[in-house]
Amino acid sequence: MVIITLFNRSVMFVFIILMQSVNLQHKSHDYYVSTTEINYNREDNTLQITIRMFVDDFEKMIKERDFNLKVDPDSNNKKVNQILNIYIFKNFKIMVNNKLVEFYFLGKEYKEDLAQVYYEINLNENINSITFENSILFDFFENQQNIIHFKDGKLRKSFLLNTSIFKSTLLVE
Repeated sequence: MVIITLFNRSVMFVFIILMQSVNLQHKSHDYYVSTTEINYNREDNTLQITIRMFVDDFEKMIKERDFNLKVDPDSNNKKVNQILNIYIFKNFKIMVNNKLVEFYFLGKEYKEDLAQVYYEINLNENINSITFENSILFDFFENQQNIIHFKDGKLRKSFLLNTSIFKSTLLVE
């Protein structure tokens, strides 16, 4: 009886150790944040946009739409980009002078644990006011925060958006 109990404890100990090592390998990060950098190029009258998010969060968004897809490297780059753009266009909007502007996908790349996505907006007029609406990944993580950095020459403004405040406006002179 003692031998069986020792054997059961040994098996349980090995099982716990294995489970802990699996959990350590698949542990997600403790905070959920994306950053978006928007550079206003007055010379070309364009906005250059870089959206950064953790690869595992990005992959979760992609897999919800097509479970068979993998990212970094992409199993199907065209399909991943299609899903990405539908999602971004739905959850990230910019209004210039109270008019919604259209932005164009330039590409994406993976750097370490980040997915970086690039867009550009060609403006027809100078910016007097700009409104950012960013609900990226709010539908996946209730504590998701999205930081926006806006740069216009020497002017630099940052905004912290979350599920309570997902929109912000800046007056530009």
